[in-house]
Amino acid sequence: MFKEVRKFLKEVWLETIPPTGKVSWPDRKLTINSTIIVIISVIIVSIYIGVIDLILTKLMGLIVFPS
Repeated sequence: MFKEVRKFLKEVWLETIPPTGKVSWPDRKLTINSTIIVIISVIIVSIYIGVIDLILTKLMGLIVFPS
């Protein structure tokens, strides 16, 4: 059993190492642009979820406590 686990871990290790042995990192401009896209996406999704939550809260209030 331990030989199989060792073989599996060795295969995973060899597959994760890039062929050149080096990692290519994104440049500064790409990193900044990606960060801006993520921040804008989070803001948009947060606003959407907030609006849906507000609408559902109002609807539940009308159903549970009708005037």
